[in-house]
Amino acid sequence: MNDILLHKVFPVLLSVGMPLWIYCIWFLNKYDKDSNRLMMLLVLNLYYVPFYLFRIRKIKREQRIRALSEDIYDRDFINMSRASIVDTLTLWSSKEEQLDFKSLEVDISISEELFQQWDSVYRIDIRIIDEAFGELERELLKTFDKTILISREKYSDRVPDINEFQNTNDWKVMNRLAKEILKEIR
Repeated sequence: MNDILLHKVFPVLLSVGMPLWIYCIWFLNKYDKDSNRLMMLLVLNLYYVPFYLFRIRKIKREQRIRALSEDIYDRDFINMSRASIVDTLTLWSSKEEQLDFKSLEVDISISEELFQQWDSVYRIDIRIIDEAFGELERELLKTFDKTILISREKYSDRVPDINEFQNTNDWKVMNRLAKEILKEIR
């Protein structure tokens, strides 16, 4: 009986247990570094493997749940980013909305606010823009961004008041460009 156990069963258990033990150590090193389970795996060897395999299953389940929630968050953030860019373009495309905005916010420079809004909504992670817009839309947005940058350099720190700015060629070009982009995006 001892002979069968020693020569037949033990090698089979060892050939199954050793790869599992090595996998557990690899998993611990890659995903579970903060735990104190390494000592248990080294001291108790194969005896601790079934317990740690249960922990691996739990960690993988938590990672799947976290990945799902991040995907939902990312999708919402992408949709919000797209909506913000469309709203900013809508503001750029409407002379009346800009003047209404000026009547509501008397303390700020609406012209400067238009440039800052574009900077804050468009100059985010390029991957978000790539996800939120198609190829043609991205090209149109890049064109609008280049136009804004050229105009921004032209005025440097002193952007004229919105009433003056709306009479400039720069504003007319950006206004017309914003209208054209909105036709393509919507």
